[in-house]
Amino acid sequence: MLLKAGPKWEDLNKDCLVNVVTRLGMKSLLIVIPFVCKSWYRVSLDPSCWQTINFQEIKYGHQSWYHFSSAYAFFKSIIKRSQGNATTVMLPTLCTEEVLRYLASKCPALKALYFPSAIWDNSSFVLPKLICKWKNLELLKLGNSINMVKILEGISLHCKNFCQLDIDSTAYIGRRAAAAIPTLLPNIKYLNLRRANISRTGLKRILRGCKKLVHLDVRDSVGFECDDKLLKLGSHISNFQIFKDDDAYIVGFIGEVEIYAGFEENASET
Repeated sequence: MLLKAGPKWEDLNKDCLVNVVTRLGMKSLLIVIPFVCKSWYRVSLDPSCWQTINFQEIKYGHQSWYHFSSAYAFFKSIIKRSQGNATTVMLPTLCTEEVLRYLASKCPALKALYFPSAIWDNSSFVLPKLICKWKNLELLKLGNSINMVKILEGISLHCKNFCQLDIDSTAYIGRRAAAAIPTLLPNIKYLNLRRANISRTGLKRILRGCKKLVHLDVRDSVGFECDDKLLKLGSHISNFQIFKDDDAYIVGFIGEVEIYAGFEENASET
């Protein structure tokens, strides 16, 4: 008796297939999925597969499958695949002003933007001029704090749904930057300043001014000593992480909040 053949992968419902392949990462979408069969190739070109684009998973260099000389052309080709539907983009290490301007022109629906820790070119100075393109931006992870106040001013003016700011570890959060966070983003809900250099005065400004915070991470930071006064100021924050990892204690911890790496400010702004 012959067994009846089961359904084939290539006959899988398109929406289901999109859901599967988007979990495999950008590299697989580029050099694996398209070569499985014709239907999978067509799915790999569907804009729905490119709503989240993570360039940071790509290794750069002469030994990688992606070469520095074609970095900008490669970036453009990936962004084009989203057809303007990309909502999350993790920028490459080779993030130049040209790359950033192209992203702003082609991805108006962006909700989350992640910068790498090391940024080439003068992207930090161009970003404030481009923020107005992303009205739906909710999350920003910066690789450094250069020009941070100007960036926050743009967010305050144009991004009404903004709720999360992440600042790269070891960042210096000077007086102006610390004051700008509660002044320009009083309704922010998630703030990651882990391993930052921030003064006690700066932290107190944030605790007093950001009354809608539900998550604040300042673990392993320098520039202040934790005491009862700081804990009391942060008592309204349900997930206030202030002690070092060795202390294994989190103030008001309830559940898990997904955190992303953070950012830094120009040390001259003190």
